[in-house]
Amino acid sequence: MKIRIIVQILSLIVGCIGLFMLFPMIYSIIDNENTTFSFFVSFLLLSVVGWSIYFVLKSKQKDIDKNISIRDGFIIVTFAWIVTIISGTLPYLISGAIPDFTDAFFESASGFTTTGSSILSDIEKLPKSILLWRSLTHWIGGVGIVVIALSIMPILGVAGMQLFKAETPGPTTDKLSPRIKETARIIGIVYLIITTFIVILYLLVGMPIYEAVCHAFGTIATGGFSPKNASIGFYHSPVVEYTVILCMFISAVNFSLHYAAMKGSFKTYLKSEELKWFVLIILSSSLLISIFLIIENGKTIEGAFRSSLFYVVSLISTTGFGTEDYEKWNFGAQLLLITLMYLGGMVGSTSGGIKQIRFIVVVKLIYSEIKKHIHPQAVIPVRINGQPVDRKIAINILIFTLFYALISASAVIILCFDGVDITTSIGSVAATMNGVGPGIGLVGPVENYSALPAFAKWILCGCMLLGRLEIFTILVLLTPAFWKK
Repeated sequence: MKIRIIVQILSLIVGCIGLFMLFPMIYSIIDNENTTFSFFVSFLLLSVVGWSIYFVLKSKQKDIDKNISIRDGFIIVTFAWIVTIISGTLPYLISGAIPDFTDAFFESASGFTTTGSSILSDIEKLPKSILLWRSLTHWIGGVGIVVIALSIMPILGVAGMQLFKAETPGPTTDKLSPRIKETARIIGIVYLIITTFIVILYLLVGMPIYEAVCHAFGTIATGGFSPKNASIGFYHSPVVEYTVILCMFISAVNFSLHYAAMKGSFKTYLKSEELKWFVLIILSSSLLISIFLIIENGKTIEGAFRSSLFYVVSLISTTGFGTEDYEKWNFGAQLLLITLMYLGGMVGSTSGGIKQIRFIVVVKLIYSEIKKHIHPQAVIPVRINGQPVDRKIAINILIFTLFYALISASAVIILCFDGVDITTSIGSVAATMNGVGPGIGLVGPVENYSALPAFAKWILCGCMLLGRLEIFTILVLLTPAFWKK
């Protein structure tokens, strides 16, 4: 284990988080808010600690092996998120916006993991600079702390492939470029372009610049933090809602497809089997819920379709923006929405959940096993985009899915033992494990997480991290064999 390299990378990340504090600090000065000191202290503390450790270790660097092993990669990724979350609590604590450390950690974890769950009861009471920092944590977490690290690791002369593998543990890690540095650069450029595009769209539909930026950060990261108590429902505008739907959908699509389209290869969208499934699930779910809303809630056809489409895209993309209280809908509709949370968006996007590609593989694997019972001698491979999927990979995906369900169930049981009712337990675990934000019960779309016991909040923070790192990254660290030489 290369302790010096690990500490050096973590200190570099802390220093960078400190630099990000400058943006809300500058805004607080422009807007004449009383939070300037809080951000200045946060910036100074993180920058001094982070960059000091980095330069001290750099000065002592000799001819050491700078290649990161897969074990080092898992450690760096996990602790990068933990130190980042702790760093993110400073503006909340110093300003007094969130004086309790548990609540501040919860809000910071929710921001950086792009979950969007909140303990804040009256968001609009807080200074705008604090809300800007809150939304900025989404944007930083969406692009990935480790992707940022990969961009600056050449300073260390450290190879980053193992870090990339640990950060992106999905079944298909599409490297956009043979070189990891170039991959990080491309991801960053695509991320910036889409962010800018979303900001422009939000400005065009009438959002003020501040709100457009905050909502754009929450959209591209599929996080869902809003500077408004009513979220997107504040605007009472079908045009705004359809625009947000489009932007949430774009953010939930594999970034490698967007990159290919930017290079002129639009056919890549049409060739993606995962995207076809994603669109089909969205449309069929929206139509089904629309029928219930028309029959039971008396909505117009357009109103029902818009409401259902908004929440289907919002929850399957794991963004979590809201327009109304879906807990007033049919229980079947709510159950379907919970299911969509677990399905999540496409691999290679900022979405949480199990991911569409895993769902497709599991469905096809089950189907192939059924056909094998009918035709025992037949060879029936699982295919994605016409290419056979290695059976070992398919089985691993099935195991991952079962693990995901088991951990979710375990978290629900723990919350129930802590005195949380079963409905809220299911809703909060589903929302935090999949990075959605709003759940059902006491944590529904018009409520928040402030009423939950402190222990339950820490369990849900763990769910956020497990969901963001897709379980195995953290589970590996808890294995005794991992720490043996």
